[in-house]
Amino acid sequence: MSNVHFNQSKVAKNDEFYTRLEDIEKELVYYRPYLKGKKVYCNCDSEASMFWSYLTTNYESLGLKGLIATHYDRKGTYKLDYKNGQTIKTVVSGDGSYNSPVSLDILKEADIVITNPPFSLFRDYIDTIKHKDFIIVGSINAVTYKNIFPMFKTGQIRTGHTTLNRFITPEGTEVSLCTIPWFTTLPVDRPKLELTATYNPTDYPTYSNYPAINVGKVKDIPSDYNGLMGVPVNFMIKHCVSQFKVVDTVRPILKGKAIYQRVIIERI
Repeated sequence: MSNVHFNQSKVAKNDEFYTRLEDIEKELVYYRPYLKGKKVYCNCDSEASMFWSYLTTNYESLGLKGLIATHYDRKGTYKLDYKNGQTIKTVVSGDGSYNSPVSLDILKEADIVITNPPFSLFRDYIDTIKHKDFIIVGSINAVTYKNIFPMFKTGQIRTGHTTLNRFITPEGTEVSLCTIPWFTTLPVDRPKLELTATYNPTDYPTYSNYPAINVGKVKDIPSDYNGLMGVPVNFMIKHCVSQFKVVDTVRPILKGKAIYQRVIIERI
């Protein structure tokens, strides 16, 4: 097997982490007012998906207008329609990938996309669905992607209400991963951070390649500093839009060494 094929197989395997029903329930409860009367499309989901299970079980209480799902399978795939309390399965052409002709046609008619897409394809996936509302799962590092950060900066998208750290493998075992957020275009009300730290130049040095101070942890954001600050990417999980605006992302240099990517913020 060539290295290219090996790497593709590895990526595909690493993408196969399925969302637990309890995590879907915890997040989607916040969006009930925005789902009423909407056509939902789960474009990375088979009949075994917990997204499909949750949305069909709660179809009436959510007030959905329509529900469709497709999923990738290079050997042949199908479309799911939920109508009159029944799941209708229809064989479709192609492999069912989110960017296949069949999936793109379905996407045109959808109002909201809800799913857990492949993390390795997240950049392209967002470009495919960015003109629709969505509630999806993704790595926090996606905040820094060149095609995604501008959407945060303009307020087009934001992280959701809850986070995930446990997923199900194709073998049915539960595994623990790093903290994973939801990404959504829908409104999220988040309280302001309670800040207790105070600024001093020793604990908050300035980057040599960017005019911002370094903040090592979100809890250490100084309450009395009004300039640019570089904070860890996981700040976006707690970001209150009425408290801070996001300005930029940077791979900063501190004391001659490059450190982890930072989000640059400024107090409003």
